[in-house]
Amino acid sequence: MEPDNLIQDYMGPVKSLFRNSEQGPRYTNELFVYIQTMILDISYLELLLIVGAFVFGGLCKGISGVGVPIVAVPVIASVTDITLAIILIAIPSVIPNFYQVWRFKTSWTRSFSLGTLCLASVIGSGIGVLILLKVDPEVLSKILGLIVISYCAIRRRQVLNLSDRMARFLAAPTGFLAGLAGGTTGVSAPVVMMYMSAIDLARGSFIFGISVYFIAMGSGQFMWLSLAGLMTWKLAFASALTLIPLALGMGLGQRIGEHVSYNQFEKIIQLILLILGLKLLLNV
Repeated sequence: MEPDNLIQDYMGPVKSLFRNSEQGPRYTNELFVYIQTMILDISYLELLLIVGAFVFGGLCKGISGVGVPIVAVPVIASVTDITLAIILIAIPSVIPNFYQVWRFKTSWTRSFSLGTLCLASVIGSGIGVLILLKVDPEVLSKILGLIVISYCAIRRRQVLNLSDRMARFLAAPTGFLAGLAGGTTGVSAPVVMMYMSAIDLARGSFIFGISVYFIAMGSGQFMWLSLAGLMTWKLAFASALTLIPLALGMGLGQRIGEHVSYNQFEKIIQLILLILGLKLLLNV
């Protein structure tokens, strides 16, 4: 069987989810119709790139613990549209973190205003989704590019060190800004990681805390996308399907991580993200 036919046999049913043979697109919401039309126009090569983005995102998470959205969203947005990227990342940005919470639940040794951080992120993501409905996707793609480049800079050098009092004071505004970034671009990791790294948490406490945050923010974002009419059952199903390549990538990442230097892999990831960030920012 020819490769193109093999791809079509597997990818065709996924695209058919968004087609109504008798009436065309079923939804009248202008942005959703735009998303639906864009999905129907996606080439099989672009579908493979999207699947590959989730495999790669899972690979990175399995090796280094880097969040899936910071890796997958720039790839998807560069080949399709940032709105579709945010919708597809909604479920896989939440589910893997339940495992992280369960695994590191006994490592939570230093409490801070995690509840405030999470609640503020849900509010911020709601406003972010409202902005998503109003702002040109190309503008949001450029903002995403800036966020990705900022993330690379933060991972290279952490310069902040917050006291307990300052950490409590900044929990709400940090959560709000992180949720706002997540709602508009699908990526909130740079904001929240800068904050949580500055608290000087132990590794286990850091992973537990940031996983709880991603569950809260991601669940809130899913709710806001649903209320805005962007997340339907069919799109939720498509988002859930991405857990398959994500799980494959995480499994490979955990195995590779036993044999690959973390620092070397981190440099490769930062280089790839920097290129993606520049591509989104410059629209090339």
